[in-house]
Amino acid sequence: MPLLDLEKRKTTFNEIKLGFTEEAAVSEAKRCIQCKVPQCKNKGCPLHNRIPEWIALIRDRKFMEAAALTRETSSMPEVCGRVCPQERLCEGSCALGIKHEAVAIGALERFANDYTASHGDIPIAVGAFTGKKVGIVGAGPAGMACAEMLRRAGHEVVVYDAQEKTGGMLRYGLPKFKIAEAVVDRRWGLLAAAGVKFVNNSRLGEKLTVDSMLNGQYDAVFVGIGTWTPSIPKVLGMEAKNVTEALAFLKGTTDGFPVKGKKVVVLGGGDTAMDCARYAIRRGATSSIIAYRRDEANMPGSKKEVKAAKEEGVDFQCLISPLEIQPGPDGAVKAIKLQRMELGEPDSEGRRSPKPVPNTEFVMEADVVVFAFGYKLDPKWAAENLKVEINKDGNILINQETGATTRPGIFSGGDCTLGADLVVRAVMLGRKAAAGINKYLLDKNWVAVAPGAPGS
Repeated sequence: MPLLDLEKRKTTFNEIKLGFTEEAAVSEAKRCIQCKVPQCKNKGCPLHNRIPEWIALIRDRKFMEAAALTRETSSMPEVCGRVCPQERLCEGSCALGIKHEAVAIGALERFANDYTASHGDIPIAVGAFTGKKVGIVGAGPAGMACAEMLRRAGHEVVVYDAQEKTGGMLRYGLPKFKIAEAVVDRRWGLLAAAGVKFVNNSRLGEKLTVDSMLNGQYDAVFVGIGTWTPSIPKVLGMEAKNVTEALAFLKGTTDGFPVKGKKVVVLGGGDTAMDCARYAIRRGATSSIIAYRRDEANMPGSKKEVKAAKEEGVDFQCLISPLEIQPGPDGAVKAIKLQRMELGEPDSEGRRSPKPVPNTEFVMEADVVVFAFGYKLDPKWAAENLKVEINKDGNILINQETGATTRPGIFSGGDCTLGADLVVRAVMLGRKAAAGINKYLLDKNWVAVAPGAPGS
């Protein structure tokens, strides 16, 4: 996929991937060898998208038909085509990729759905009204996917969200150079046109409660509140000025302190850390450093994101861990004390665990420090406000196939059930929960029971 010129890329906050032209898309689609057993679909894609079929349609210049086919299995193909780590999913399972470069599946998915935006978009089909009403809490990928499928089934749907605008982390947790707000707005517009009602600036646990929602207002409730609590280890001196966490940095709520002309150190090694470091470059930082406690091979972030960050000037400092943030006389960050690390035995996820190397402490100059260690659900808050069971990882316990929680009538999906994860998996669980809710509402003999619930 063509990119903006590097120098322009480093200064723009707009999307840097330009998308395929029609000719480029057709040419790329012709590279697909149309496997009899397509692993891109069967193994690589959590949604089991019908990838070879819609690639063939693009090859034959049937772009609208291709887009329509992507939407049979996915509620956000225009988003997944942009932000999914395809090299780990569909493209990583592409047979052509064994000896050659894999087919650019994500870019083709984006092309087909962007094509519809300028050629008369494809509306969401709405089923005959069932007389049932479902409340959805959270307008992120899981909630929006669930809303779509419930409208297709004919239920009335109202979506509540704590933020001013819809989209969840798509809007507030991803920088605009990766996904434009217009892309999120387009999906919101399709849902609104299908009759989904949105109520923003409405936070669960304040005036809005699941108890009141289930008390005659709604027949079922879906909770897709995501993970918004930052995972921040306790580091000495972290109360210094110009120390922040990733989401606040990306949302621009830290614009009160300047980044231009400053040295920025981002702690972490996932995609969010890359986003922050690349965002710092665009805000004029003199240096943008990612400090990570493992080596680059064990980084959880996408290889494509690492490559893009390096191209834009981000400096990667691996096998180091923070010990202390050191403020200057004005109380603002002046430096950060770190320690060298080495890799020991693999952890539960198969990655080698870091351990400190004695007597290797050193100090790195820094004007801004960003903690980018990911996000989590507040399990105590969830248990008290939802009255559902929380699993051992601190997430909402659900039946993975139906989205049912341990409380009848409440379903859930997305990051609040998985931990911070991929958009495509949130979409998958939102769609599965919608199917579970549909059965719960229409089949009197069906009992929605989550794993671990009494009687399961």
